Amino acid sequence: MDLCGISSVDVHRCSRHLSKQPEMKEKTSFSVVKYIFFGFNVFIWLLGCGMLSLGVWLQLNRTPHVSLMPTHAFLSASALCITAGAIVLVVGFLGCCGAFLENQCMLVGYFVMVLLIFTMEVTAGCLGFLKKDELRNVIHQELLLSIQQNYQSDETVEKESVYHSTSDKNKPDDWFRVIDGLQSELQCCGVNNFTDWYNIKAWPNEQKVPDSCCKQPEEGCGQLEPRFWFKDGCMGEIDYFFSRNMYILGVVGITVAVVQILGMVAAVVLFCYIRSNRFFL
Repeated sequence: MDLCGISSVDVHRCSRHLSKQPEMKEKTSFSVVKYIFFGFNVFIWLLGCGMLSLGVWLQLNRTPHVSLMPTHAFLSASALCITAGAIVLVVGFLGCCGAFLENQCMLVGYFVMVLLIFTMEVTAGCLGFLKKDELRNVIHQELLLSIQQNYQSDETVEKESVYHSTSDKNKPDDWFRVIDGLQSELQCCGVNNFTDWYNIKAWPNEQKVPDSCCKQPEEGCGQLEPRFWFKDGCMGEIDYFFSRNMYILGVVGITVAVVQILGMVAAVVLFCYIRSNRFFL
């Protein structure tokens, strides 16, 4: 039947076209979310590869960043980089493959892992805030023990290096260079003050400090009078550094949390879309 020049065939075609428009918009939205999610997780995967490689390199080379807390070796920079890198690598892999292959199992695995990481971060943050004094005391005691028992002078290292090749894993740790760098950068000396360096294992019965404690560092200045040294301890300077930059840590923490939440939401959206399409097909 033809009414006003419009046939029933035209009406049918128009209705089919209108019915397809929501479906096309839905597919377009899905594609946008899918490829943004994929690209983001490619970046996460590359970041995990970098962190893992850095951790392995630190472990193999036994660089100064390994043993600042002697009784907590699992908190060394190499161990933390390897652990964090492996986790981030797996998360990025699940996100990339789950989005690209539209695999529901991988998307579920991605969501679960990100949720666990988010939960652990929130738990660690709450515990750190509630037990900050206890945590500070542990770090204080560990740094003090490192200075008193594990610090080695340059002369000691040179003597011991004669008996150890550069590839020997039992060679003396030169982590003390990090302590020296920390003291020079923060302009501090010792944990509490310069007296922490008196009579340590590296120089028993001697009241001197490393040259990094000097206001104007030069060879042998650590054996001069205390007026040439920094008076403040590094623990106080570290406390001041964190309190001064607390807002930066807060912004970084909130940003990471928002990114993780958005990642979980995107994974749920992709999962639901894939599941509904496959169910109805």
